[in-house]
This record gives sequence, structure tokens and C-alpha cells, in this order.
Amino acid sequence: MIHEHVGHLHHVIDDQSLPARLGITLGALVALPLLGTGARTLGSALDLGWLTLPLLAIAHVPAVIVLLGVWSIGCDVCRPG
Repeated sequence: MIHEHVGHLHHVIDDQSLPARLGITLGALVALPLLGTGARTLGSALDLGWLTLPLLAIAHVPAVIVLLGVWSIGCDVCRPG
């Protein structure tokens, strides 16, 4: 199931123009520390203990988006012709 979601994200990012892909990548890069901090703060505020770990896993979804964006941009920039 995760493989399908990542594949879908990859195709959606690839279908965008180069400036849009750059914007998606930078937006996800900025969101990564904000979501991580938010997940840790929420976990602490609600005293979730070890249940904070799933929140942190979800908060790292932008890292996958950044990697897909960089891959997509790199493929376009380095593609011959």
C-alpha cells in the first residue's frame, strides 16, 4: 500500500512543470522541521509517551516528497537532449 502511495506521488510530481516541482520540493523541505516539532510538541502536551513515534513517522512524509522532487528535477536536468 505504501508503495502505491509513493508511486502515485512520484507520478503526480513528475507531471508538474519544473518550477512547480521546485516549489513542491522546497515547500516540503520547509514543512519537515515544522511537522516534526509539531508532532513532538503534541506528543509532549498530551503526554503520549511512546505513541509520539507514529506521529513522528507521519511527520516525515515531507521527506519522501522532497526525495521524489529532487529525483524528478535531477532526471529532467541531467536528461540528454
